[in-house]
Amino acid sequence: MTEKILILDFGSQYTQLIARAVREASVYCEIIPFNKEIVYSADVKGIILGGSPFSVNEEKAPQADVKSMSEKLHVLGICYGAQLLAKNAGGKISPAFSREYGRAKLNIFNSNRLFEGVENDSIVWMSHGDTITDYPVEFKVTASTEDVKCAAYIIENELTFGIQFHPEVAHTVEGKKMLANFIYDI
Repeated sequence: MTEKILILDFGSQYTQLIARAVREASVYCEIIPFNKEIVYSADVKGIILGGSPFSVNEEKAPQADVKSMSEKLHVLGICYGAQLLAKNAGGKISPAFSREYGRAKLNIFNSNRLFEGVENDSIVWMSHGDTITDYPVEFKVTASTEDVKCAAYIIENELTFGIQFHPEVAHTVEGKKMLANFIYDI
């Protein structure tokens, strides 16, 4: 039985890049649409929630039962995926003062397994118009940027991680290391 990572596709332009980065780490993965039922078989070891061109606050924004996923498996929410996890747990997502697009320095102030071996002030790639402005008490903010207070978080169960940036793109200098940390160590 081949172990695999599932990547939930919410329509992001980066979904294929996430899959490529996972496969370059020598791990099998499958991209599935956000509205397809997930089969929780023994070979599925984790789920990555991708980005989306939508805001989680839009009426027709793609939705998925991310709470159920995070109760069963390790989950990494990227950008929209991180916002969806936060919103579904009772957090608040608001339009950012200004759309953050491009390079930013990641200030890691609460270390965790996702950032193991990642340098503080590492460059990450942002691409979002919303930001997490209020998060549930079980969320522990682990990193910020100059413009984003909650650039990364971990839920206390240490099974669920959310990041507001894109680790799969070359502009995120240590992004492949972060993905490898999720795939192998988490």
